[in-house]
Amino acid sequence: MLPASRRHRCIPATALSIALSAALAATGPVSAQTSAVDPVPAQPTDASAPQPEAGRGNGDMPTDLERIEVTGSSIKRIDGETASPVQIISKQDIENMGARTLLQVLDNLPANRPAQVDSKSLFTGSDGASQANLRGLGAQGTLVLLNGRRLSYYGAPAGFQTQFVNVDSIPAAAIERMEVLTDGASAVYGTDAVAGVINVITRREYQGLEVTATTDMSSRFDSYGEHQASITGGFGDLDEDRYNVYGTVNMYKREGIPLSEWYDKKPAQYYVNNPNYIRNLRLDTGSAPGVFNPGSYFAFDPVTKARKQEPAPGCQNVTIEAAGARCIWQTWLNNEIDGGAESERITAYVNGHFLIGDTTEAFAEATYTDIDLRANGGTPRSYGTTTGNPSSWFSRNTGTNVNQFFYPYLGPNNVYNKASPELKALMGGVVGLQYLLQDAGDNYFGQRNTDESYRALAGLRGSFGDWSWETAFATAGTHSTTYQTVNVNLEGFERAFGPFTTDPGTGRVIISDNPAYQFGVISEANAALLREAYPTFDIQSWTRLHTLDGTVEGPVYTLPAGDVRAAFGFNVSRETFYTPGNEDAANGLITQQGGSWFDGARNTYALFAEAVAPITEKLELEAALRLDKYPDFDANIAPKIGLKYQALSQLLLRGTYSQGFRAPSLAESGSGGVFAQIGGYRDETRCDETNAMADLLLQSSRPGDVDLGRTVLNSDCARTVARMTEPNPDLEPEKAKIATLGIVYEPTNWLSVSADYWFIYRRNEIVAPDYSKPEDIISMTRFPITDTDRANEAVVAAMCADPASGVACPNPLPTYTVGNVASVVGQYKNRGRTLVDGFDIDARSRFDLGEWGSLNIGLAATIARRNMYNSDDGSGWYYGNTVGYYNNPRLRATFNTDWNYQNWTTSFYVNYVGKTKWAWEQVDALDNNAETCTGSLVNVSPSQCDGAPSWWTANLGVSWRPTEKLTVGVTAKNVFNRLPFYDPNDWMSFSGYANNFGRIYSFTVGYKF
Repeated sequence: MLPASRRHRCIPATALSIALSAALAATGPVSAQTSAVDPVPAQPTDASAPQPEAGRGNGDMPTDLERIEVTGSSIKRIDGETASPVQIISKQDIENMGARTLLQVLDNLPANRPAQVDSKSLFTGSDGASQANLRGLGAQGTLVLLNGRRLSYYGAPAGFQTQFVNVDSIPAAAIERMEVLTDGASAVYGTDAVAGVINVITRREYQGLEVTATTDMSSRFDSYGEHQASITGGFGDLDEDRYNVYGTVNMYKREGIPLSEWYDKKPAQYYVNNPNYIRNLRLDTGSAPGVFNPGSYFAFDPVTKARKQEPAPGCQNVTIEAAGARCIWQTWLNNEIDGGAESERITAYVNGHFLIGDTTEAFAEATYTDIDLRANGGTPRSYGTTTGNPSSWFSRNTGTNVNQFFYPYLGPNNVYNKASPELKALMGGVVGLQYLLQDAGDNYFGQRNTDESYRALAGLRGSFGDWSWETAFATAGTHSTTYQTVNVNLEGFERAFGPFTTDPGTGRVIISDNPAYQFGVISEANAALLREAYPTFDIQSWTRLHTLDGTVEGPVYTLPAGDVRAAFGFNVSRETFYTPGNEDAANGLITQQGGSWFDGARNTYALFAEAVAPITEKLELEAALRLDKYPDFDANIAPKIGLKYQALSQLLLRGTYSQGFRAPSLAESGSGGVFAQIGGYRDETRCDETNAMADLLLQSSRPGDVDLGRTVLNSDCARTVARMTEPNPDLEPEKAKIATLGIVYEPTNWLSVSADYWFIYRRNEIVAPDYSKPEDIISMTRFPITDTDRANEAVVAAMCADPASGVACPNPLPTYTVGNVASVVGQYKNRGRTLVDGFDIDARSRFDLGEWGSLNIGLAATIARRNMYNSDDGSGWYYGNTVGYYNNPRLRATFNTDWNYQNWTTSFYVNYVGKTKWAWEQVDALDNNAETCTGSLVNVSPSQCDGAPSWWTANLGVSWRPTEKLTVGVTAKNVFNRLPFYDPNDWMSFSGYANNFGRIYSFTVGYKF
């Protein structure tokens, strides 16, 4: 056995080792339950390595190299502080807040901002993953570590640009605590650590066996459910056996939520703004799922341009519209894409430590995560002859040519053209068709995402004299695959409905007169054809990260106040990213899915040094410097300096200044590009022209006019268009200046308060093209004015000519002057800057209640002061200070209290988000303000015209431990059953930090063998 004198070697100068091993960021605001913590490890250091113990008083006190011990009251943090603030969230804290996943923990951190959530990630480019987002600077500004070392990026970048660590891949069952550094750390960790660092730390060792199971159920959604189970086992005692090995397996499952449970539970204002939403589901009037529906025919009057329609023979479900009668079907409600995707995750983690001789330890760990996310697409596809804009998209192998797809017409001799002679006569026998393609089945369409990620690490650490050393090699990677059964395959579609012909006079595409697909029946033969026409295609991505690092640390000089200690290290890494793209998509055969293609690799090298010097017994200087070399730009130097001053025994003053950077990702600067579509493109010309017609139609006394007005209102204000975004090999890294200034005050042994000012100025930002700005668009194309456009103009003209409509129409009538935008092309670039600053406040108290146990109370808050952005390289801040505007509340806060009594623990946790305006910034406020009572140019709830109200939820939990082996817990999340307000800026119709599930009941049981 390694002698205790060697395993717990004492040296003077506590703060030196603390700062070095803690990456200039040792324990900051510590949760009330924390009694023993390890620091955030310096970049090449494993968090499970022997770490120094915090001494009491000055540098003459002994230091335990095993780990930092926060002695006395669990909130006594002065002796563990360094210049940088760190928030520590223990395993017990996580349980008390009711969090079951790492993402839920981040949702309860005031410094974190809402980011992508896997259940809402479909069609984002990084489907199936979740992100961290400190200070609201994006996932690319937050570094996520596991035991002090990097993980590989998620396989598919968000928005095809932002590479990030998927927090869902981190082994939840093995988490001992989380340490959140809310200060810049590029001087220690390199790229990405601009807004801060989230370091997830696992147990150092474990012996025995334990099993835990948790299930969550909603009071409002029967289909909602989150279930977890974990098993952890280990053997070996480091002191007695000289080794310890343990492993854990965590299983997670979230049920999918179909639209049948979701459609009528949106906030009330949503239905005011979308009066046809439920009506268009046709629940009471349309043919039922699985019941044959013959569909409808339509044509356009060559003189008036008006649309005329009629149900196909045999229709049992007819509705009357402005264009005439139509056969309708119910919209199937097993769609899970809008309500919430089903997810299954399995994470395995193994950790081992082995003592070699008297001064050396070998360590290793391995992590593997398998994620499977599924969303049923619900409603079968419908065949609807295209009369408006066709689908348009770019694809890799077709270059800058815009691909287009129309659902064709039926020709006059088509065997399924059973329209009336009067309707056929309008267009020479040619008619359009609306028909429900039910053959493939209600569970065929949808999306699935799988992700396999891993990290394996092995290393050695030891000491020689007063110096310690460590080195490790790690390999990590992810393989992400998106399977979509959504879009048309052009070749398969033609096999089902072709060969096609084109009318030379009108350009209309016409299907075969006797296609292979048989309209009018539901059959397996039809189903086989539809599976070729709408195939499941895959998009695969791989990332890899190999790293070798090493450090040495020890005393270099002795000052009167103590030793100057320094650390020196290196890091070498190999990073690759590869997305070959689907072959059919690359050739333009999959509609609306040109796909992304990336191929990049690079080697990076880094040297770094850190030092801590006790200038006096009360004043300590911390410094760090890192040199990173990337292949495509000059070496980057990132410095950091910090000061810590013990003004009084109860008062600590601290401050830091550093420079941060983010290197361009391989998605932004490598080979390839994004060949796909962009949603929400706003064309002011078409938006204004369409809404001018809609405003007149909505005033009509004729119901058909009003229905059309509701349908076209805002329909051209946010469209999906083809887009191509090109990487830029000439990109430079983003740069940042970061500063903090704060105090830690402990006036009594039961109260501790910290307050820190933080400042981040990021410039030279790497941004995707802003396609609303002409200068960002390399090229753009438009569609011609369509049959549907002309039909809408004809309805307006007929309404205005009819006195019965009661509408006073202008002269001239509104018309279309241009078609919709078809495509845009742009490139990533360095442009713009952001400035954010504010205050973090953390207060913790603990009361000894004698025979009644103990009471812990905590309050944490982030108060934003400024959030300013300039989207170009000009001077000033065009959008002004956006704090208080949408998605930028001034205050985020949490409150917790935990009462421990005998074998019971009762916890109460409150999460608060402050109110904001509906407008995004001062320019947007010209159109969206209390006077207009709008957000995103649509109506908000009348009682909330002045902005989004503050939002809070509370969790109440009780845990009972009847024996040392058994633990039982019950938590009511959102115990007051608060329902979210209507949010016009969010596609879910309520804000991302709120939930629509009402009160959630969580049950947990754990047993140790």
